[in-house]
Amino acid sequence: MALTVAAMLPMGPAQGAGAAGRVMYELQPPEGYASTAAELLSDAGHVVGSARDARGEKFVQVRWAPDGTVTPLSGLGGDWLSPRAVNDDGIIGGSAYTPDGKQHAVTWDASGTPKRLQEPEGYLQSIVEDINNQHVAIGTASLYSTTWAVRWDRDGKPTFQEQPLHSVGSLATRVNDNGEIIGSARFAGTSNTSAVRWDANGKVMYLGAGPFPSPATARDINNRGTVAGDTYDPVAGGYRAARALRCCVFRVMAGASDGSGAYEVNNRDVVLGSTKIGDRIETVRWDNSGGMVVMKPVPGTSWRSVHALNDPGLAVGSSDQRAAVWDTTGNATLLPDETPGRVLKNSLALTINNAGQILGRVSYWDVPEHAVIWR
Repeated sequence: MALTVAAMLPMGPAQGAGAAGRVMYELQPPEGYASTAAELLSDAGHVVGSARDARGEKFVQVRWAPDGTVTPLSGLGGDWLSPRAVNDDGIIGGSAYTPDGKQHAVTWDASGTPKRLQEPEGYLQSIVEDINNQHVAIGTASLYSTTWAVRWDRDGKPTFQEQPLHSVGSLATRVNDNGEIIGSARFAGTSNTSAVRWDANGKVMYLGAGPFPSPATARDINNRGTVAGDTYDPVAGGYRAARALRCCVFRVMAGASDGSGAYEVNNRDVVLGSTKIGDRIETVRWDNSGGMVVMKPVPGTSWRSVHALNDPGLAVGSSDQRAAVWDTTGNATLLPDETPGRVLKNSLALTINNAGQILGRVSYWDVPEHAVIWR
């Protein structure tokens, strides 16, 4: 049952030009709970996370509507549930356990009630890893130690994705709005996993840059079908940040060092990742022509961690334990995180949507941690 709460509480004024007039709002917990945490944010402003009571004895997964209404998520009678993704209609995909200890793919709507998705015939367990704006969910179905990539259409019907040649298992991890899927496959005779892409019809393509089946990882896919990840480099050796266009296998990013990686790609083919420059590991962004920009700490700070990138090119994370936003030139500005009467411990921006809303958390020494949105 949804619990209607007062509008999200504004916590402080925006500071600095890069904060672009943003105000921090606290996501309120359900009645009887004290602290909140959240990691999932849709472009429409839906948030998915959790709440705990003051003593840490009660825990519940929750969904916040864009207006701040909080709804606890129900399970399937087992002892755990796991939301994994939320689309712009506020539909959540994930999994929940039944009393017999088995895990099953589910979706949740605004009521917080789970809809169990059908497993392929003969399979006992399943998981949703992602759901797109056409309500196509993707994930895996398992029978004992055998696991294969699955797609569920809007009606909940499961379809196995094509099995890569010589593979002994596969995982589907992300889906774009065109129904293109990325994931990984395991192959007989090797302990390596390699990145694969399935088109909207379920046909598979191997993405590794090296000889089949060289190891590679696909971490994100945009609506143009471009994939970000890393691959074994058969020319220079080592594992390096890479991008694969819809037509092609991975190509190593310009300036990518051994041990580098690419973990987000927006719909303009801008890639967020990390690479070694000199003797330092730097967070960088590669533009769609391969040019590289270093994401610099906020002036006066020395350490930063950048987590997410939106289509306009803004990135978010933290700089010396303070939530920050980065512009397209790699320059950072702190987000407002101080509240009169409270002693700040730290803050972190976790993700940003295409509307510019930023989801994160703030910790104070004198009150429980809370999930927040900067708008």
